[in-house]
Amino acid sequence: MFEKQGKFYADWRDRTGRRLRKSFTTRRAALQFEAEQKELAHPKSKARGQRSPRYSAPSTSGSAPVTLRTRARSVSSPKLVTFRRSV
Repeated sequence: MFEKQGKFYADWRDRTGRRLRKSFTTRRAALQFEAEQKELAHPKSKARGQRSPRYSAPSTSGSAPVTLRTRARSVSSPKLVTFRRSV
């Protein structure tokens, strides 16, 4: 959404990727229309299957609390990585 000369323009792309605009007299109307058009053109897909147990909420079944294991972080910088040469 952008404003030009006192008018508010909803700005979105349709299903084919073409850019479209429509003018409104209020900011709220432009934002609402833009959000509706974006949802129509590119709808969000529903999640399928079960959620990953790694990211789900902990169980409250009364069992002992689960402790998280710490993993060693891998070094991403090539300068910090040591290479072992095989003989």
